[in-house]
Amino acid sequence: MSFCYQENTHFSQAAQCSRENFWKEIKKSSTRWKIESRRSILQAVANQDEAAINKWLKNEDYQKFLTKKCSMKKEAAKQKFMAKSNEEKLLAYAQELKDNLTAFIFSCREFDANVTAKGTPFRHRRLAGCHLNGLVMLDIDHVDNPMEVWEKLQQNEALMALTKMVHITSSKKGVRIVFAGNAKIGNLADNQIWFVNALGGYTPDASCIDATRNSFAPLEEDILYIDDSIFDYYDEEFDKKYTADYRAKKTQPLHYKFPAGDGADSSSNPETAAVAHQDGQLCADQSREVDDHEVEIKWRDYDIQCIIDKRYGAKLPCAADSNRHNESLKLASDLLVLFDGDRKLVQRILERQSWVQEIIEERDENVAQTVASAAERMADREKKYLTQCPSKAMQEAISQACGQTWKQITQGETTDAATIGEEEIEQWLWDWGEKIEALFPYYPALQDACKGLKRNQYPAALVVSGALMMTLMTRCTYRFYHRPSKLRRLNASALIIGDPASGKSFATRLYEFLAAPIVAADKAGKDTINRYREEMKTKGANKEKPKKPKVVVRVHPSRTSNAQFIQDMVNAVENVDGTDMQLHMLTFDTELDNTLSVQKGGSWIDKQNLELKAFHNEEDGQAYSNMDSIMQDFNVTWNYVYTGTPIALKKKVNEQNFGSGLATRLTCIPLPSTHFEMMDLDEEVDEDSDNRLLEWAKKLDKTKGELSIKRIVRTMYDWTARRMADAKDNESKADEMLLKRCAYHGINYSVPFIVMRHWGELHQEGDYWCGEFETDEIDDQLAELIVNIQFACQRHYFGSLAEKYFDDKLRDASTNRRHRQRTIEDFNRLPEEFSIDDVANSLHLCISSARTRVKRLLKDGAVVKCGEYVENGACKHRYKKKAVLVF
Repeated sequence: MSFCYQENTHFSQAAQCSRENFWKEIKKSSTRWKIESRRSILQAVANQDEAAINKWLKNEDYQKFLTKKCSMKKEAAKQKFMAKSNEEKLLAYAQELKDNLTAFIFSCREFDANVTAKGTPFRHRRLAGCHLNGLVMLDIDHVDNPMEVWEKLQQNEALMALTKMVHITSSKKGVRIVFAGNAKIGNLADNQIWFVNALGGYTPDASCIDATRNSFAPLEEDILYIDDSIFDYYDEEFDKKYTADYRAKKTQPLHYKFPAGDGADSSSNPETAAVAHQDGQLCADQSREVDDHEVEIKWRDYDIQCIIDKRYGAKLPCAADSNRHNESLKLASDLLVLFDGDRKLVQRILERQSWVQEIIEERDENVAQTVASAAERMADREKKYLTQCPSKAMQEAISQACGQTWKQITQGETTDAATIGEEEIEQWLWDWGEKIEALFPYYPALQDACKGLKRNQYPAALVVSGALMMTLMTRCTYRFYHRPSKLRRLNASALIIGDPASGKSFATRLYEFLAAPIVAADKAGKDTINRYREEMKTKGANKEKPKKPKVVVRVHPSRTSNAQFIQDMVNAVENVDGTDMQLHMLTFDTELDNTLSVQKGGSWIDKQNLELKAFHNEEDGQAYSNMDSIMQDFNVTWNYVYTGTPIALKKKVNEQNFGSGLATRLTCIPLPSTHFEMMDLDEEVDEDSDNRLLEWAKKLDKTKGELSIKRIVRTMYDWTARRMADAKDNESKADEMLLKRCAYHGINYSVPFIVMRHWGELHQEGDYWCGEFETDEIDDQLAELIVNIQFACQRHYFGSLAEKYFDDKLRDASTNRRHRQRTIEDFNRLPEEFSIDDVANSLHLCISSARTRVKRLLKDGAVVKCGEYVENGACKHRYKKKAVLVF
């Protein structure tokens, strides 16, 4: 593998990129969507196309971006962003789309692995840890017709022989060329200048002299040329000659110099020493000459000016806003943190800023005094806080300019251990979908359940179908690795979470066919109850009332009273192999918001208590005085499947109720955004798939007995042990909590498909099917896939809540810690054996006070007499500690 890549520049490490990795990232649907969306926005703004601009302003993903910006904690930053015009906001969104693309580092074959504070290795994209491969990336920006550059390059056979890849950039206004460098010509910068001179008529982007420079993924069709040797290219001579220089931050050209002023052609100049370059984002109206030393100021291998430009990218401080002095004070404070209090260096950086130069010229601003004032403010803060960190605005700028957060760079933190972001989970949904599809030949019913869906919707279909199927298998049990003496039931608490109109309706189809046997069986019971109620209406006041019949009704809508629900649950008892078993209730609702609204009062009060206890079939009971409520203890047997929106999920699980444990009991699977993609046009009526699901539902409804899945249980135990070791290495209490129930999900949702796969090994006893079967590595794969999905989705939805739960717990423990009593400290200072005199001398007490203290200790049982001795003719006692003092 020749070069490196970062799947996400905000939290991913710089890993080596294989041929497969490269094309996978290029062909991602998300890559296409981001680039095409960015181009659409840029074109709309450039052409002042009001219709296109208004369309983008109403876009759902843009609205999410706005929501994120509006939730910025720093009020000034929020106001600054909100003060922008709609076009400026759209351009900021377009920039974020670009920044979230996969990035390739073509000039580095690998980076050194650094051990983070949590003890795990992580490869940061830093010059200090780079290893060159000899490839050079040339960026030619701001060209109206990029194809002209490509056509000109094709005409130069010598340059084409060196070229490894050519592609158009995401802005459509630039060309990126990756070519083989020549160590004799010089370093990366020298080779760039030499190449562009040979090509003629263009100016290279001088910021590309950094070997760690990112190149964001292009569209597949924008790759004009690629030589397959790029994936294995390595120039050992180039690596040995220049890697040490780059690791020492010596990146300037050695034998050539970049175009000056108007961008005239470069010329060879062997006498020239390292020449400073200006970052492309320095203000165009900054007319002063920037000296070499100032431009080369780096903060941890990153150009500090680039970070400052990002910090004030939205708008520079200006006279009209009357904020130039205050902003220089804030910037000085941030720079003092970054450069460890180096006032002279901070002053030099401040004086480079155009708006600081303005106030120097206008009123002879004392920049040294500004830095001194900032230092005083920092000193005052240090009295309250042991550590200092840059402002939120500066941290955001660092993240944008460096591709990593301030904490990642300074403390080696990769990301919150227990949190998974939106983009990451969307990519994983596609990966899981591919793995589920690979299992279709072994589990045909799984293929039928996923019919008509995109791959990234397969995980949701697996969970819904699995939950309904395990409800059919209510008469089956298994033994878990914790307390194997107890028979466990197949329990499901499934939530499918997606935006409105994101395709959640597939669950209705699965419910229609997979719950059909239970719905059909309920019909007799419902008819009987309805007849009873009609009879009760027609009976007069003095007539003898009919006795209420006991019937089995297992399917309950959201709007069901507690009394009716519990009565039906305790009535749904069936004798299976000589043992009475309480069959599972089932609730299916396509609107989680509706379920939550009816839970707020009336008949659904305390239903969450039943939801919590259903996962482990825990015991519950009721003792109300009304005649309709039975007075009985019972075990909760209830499976439920809801579909809803992220907002509804936040109402159900939030900071206030996270400690209840509901989060780890829920199986929450996301349905991703459709990104403007149409569903496949399906004009064929395929009843075979539906009929197969219905037939399997009837078969599973007739299963019973203990399931022979010891191998699956062992697989889940081993998986949990590995993840628990990871959580220990990461020192993540949040991961530890989220892990503990994952194995149940892996077993419960995989079992129905495993049973169907081994149906031929079962035998029939009367109306029911049972028997032992042997599971294999294919079944292990399914169970591990499900448990991986569950753990990742828990971290996605509840990771930050879990982290906050433990942070708050630690903070509360610190707040509630009792002050250590002086009596305890005095007692601990005494030797194991002591006398009254020892107490007086040790605790600086008079003899009478020491004697009183010892008497109290004797009565409390903390000390006992252990001997006597004579001193000055008087008999005195010795004492020995007996217990730990707690008062």
